Amino acid sequence: MIFLEPVMPSTLPKLIVTALLLACLCPVASAADLTFHPRIRVTGEYNDNVEQTKGGKGDWLAIVKPGLSMTYDHSRVLMNLSYDFEHKRYRNKVKGDEYNNYLNSALAVEAVKDLFYVDVSDTYQKVYENVNRGDVPEGDTSNGTTDQNTFTLNPYFSFPLQERTMLTTGGRFQDIWYAKEGNVDKRVYSLYANVNHELTERLSLQVGAAYDKQAPRFEEGGFNRYSTTFGAEYAYAENSFVEMSISPTYTDYVIEGSSDKQYVPYSLRITHAFTDTLIATAYTEMSFSEDPKSAVTKNQFNHGVGLDHQYKRGHVGIKLEYRDYQSETTSSRTTYWRPSIQGSHVLTERLGLDYNVYMEMDTNPDSDKYLFLLANLRYALSEDFTCSLNYRFKDNDAERYAEDYVSNTLGISLSWVH
Repeated sequence: MIFLEPVMPSTLPKLIVTALLLACLCPVASAADLTFHPRIRVTGEYNDNVEQTKGGKGDWLAIVKPGLSMTYDHSRVLMNLSYDFEHKRYRNKVKGDEYNNYLNSALAVEAVKDLFYVDVSDTYQKVYENVNRGDVPEGDTSNGTTDQNTFTLNPYFSFPLQERTMLTTGGRFQDIWYAKEGNVDKRVYSLYANVNHELTERLSLQVGAAYDKQAPRFEEGGFNRYSTTFGAEYAYAENSFVEMSISPTYTDYVIEGSSDKQYVPYSLRITHAFTDTLIATAYTEMSFSEDPKSAVTKNQFNHGVGLDHQYKRGHVGIKLEYRDYQSETTSSRTTYWRPSIQGSHVLTERLGLDYNVYMEMDTNPDSDKYLFLLANLRYALSEDFTCSLNYRFKDNDAERYAEDYVSNTLGISLSWVH
């Protein structure tokens, strides 16, 4: 990865560790085990509000995004890596040039056959500094984001206790780093043990225990968290099942004077297949979300229903979610509705349409509203080359009038994928 920008200082040591581990395992490799898929995308676009502020200025952008996907699959080693580097140049210098990196890599090693395993992963992506906003949509550019690098090392043992009972136990280390100052880098150390018992062909039960220690690298704070988990999964028909779990948790905060907390994260999800191509989901869950601005996590409650349909010429997914974020250290909450629709449609043998639309609506009396729309009309010039016409629309209708803005972006792209 010699082409990584200096913007990724914390990533290089982790990639070196991963590369060294691979080097120890790769003497048995052959050409058939390793596949490469290079790609590049060149885009010219005009954005009438690149600053995403009320009355913001527009500018022309030239974007170059080369990338590479690589897979190594041999015997007891599996590695997948996808990396993209993006350079954005603003013609009128309304904003400075951007250099963005996107990395998603995973290595799975069966170190001792049927007993000891090592998983390593490294991701580099953009995230919102305000965790209440959820994930950054694919294809979006936004103020309020920062680069996040998450490196995970997970050695574990997995072996049967009886014919239908499997024990998995091990440790996990995570290093979470942010590019922008003001965010909290941290390390997470975990120990866990899980037992899965297949009671029948349709019903399986799970029980587990875990310890997590989260420690910020340069600030005070963090916590020690102790949890137990009880879960079950029941398949009541083909491609239709119910999953449920409950995890009583005790959190011991490091800072003196902080009140220790007891929580009960849970998950209930129903997936029902009306046909092989029409699947409905309904879920409710509570979990802990990583918070870039804090040494502790946020409590996240998600409730939603969705419908996913595969048809002859494409795919469409419709979802309605209610999201609720609660601070661990205060009683403040952020709640909003989020309807969305996403899919793709083949118009002709060469011409296709991809789209993603969602709205976020706060539940406060004078609620904020945010509308996002992304459409991509693509045409296959050949097996390797594709051109596309892209349109992105954002409308931020905030409670405070000064934060309102509208942004339109129109662009044309040429992509090569081998």
